[in-house]
Amino acid sequence: MESLTTLIVAASAAYVSTNVDGYALLLGFFSNERYRAVEIVVGQFISMAAQLALSAAIMQLGLLKEAPLIGLAGVVPLTVGLMRIADLRRRGDVRTGETRHRSQSRNGCAGRIAAVAVVATSGAIDNVLVYASVLAGRASLEFLLVASAFGVLTALLCAGALLTARSRVSATTVQRATGCVAPFFTTAIGVALLIRFDTLPWIYSFA
Repeated sequence: MESLTTLIVAASAAYVSTNVDGYALLLGFFSNERYRAVEIVVGQFISMAAQLALSAAIMQLGLLKEAPLIGLAGVVPLTVGLMRIADLRRRGDVRTGETRHRSQSRNGCAGRIAAVAVVATSGAIDNVLVYASVLAGRASLEFLLVASAFGVLTALLCAGALLTARSRVSATTVQRATGCVAPFFTTAIGVALLIRFDTLPWIYSFA
């Protein structure tokens, strides 16, 4: 029971830390009147299912076998995070994202759901690698447990973004705040993976 609790805590921490920017993205969708809440929620759940499926595929194919190699997954979020931090002075992401959402929202219900799923998944490459590292060496039952936890967390993420977007709090202000914080979380994830799996000493050994 203790190991399962540890797994849930680790998986939850991975989910929360990799979805700070996802929260800002959901705020943009929920603030767009052309999208219905149910379409956004369904699209987000499809994206999460796709991310888990990709993570499982990576593990099933044995692409991450040794601990130092697993840690190399941290290079992606580390690089992405540093690039986003360097780009913070030229923030046009939120407005650009909102414009993109409006142009896509002219499609039907299925098109809007697909738009949410595609946008949410396209920016989650680092998420997939982080989830794969958390699931490394886990049994099927443990994978299902993590998937269930992610389902609950996704529901809470959507609910939080919806309540924020519909409240008196400026969604744009929250988006900008989370957009500024997200790169640092992403960078921290990359560093944590490199340290957790002793990847840095492994890389240094080749020098």
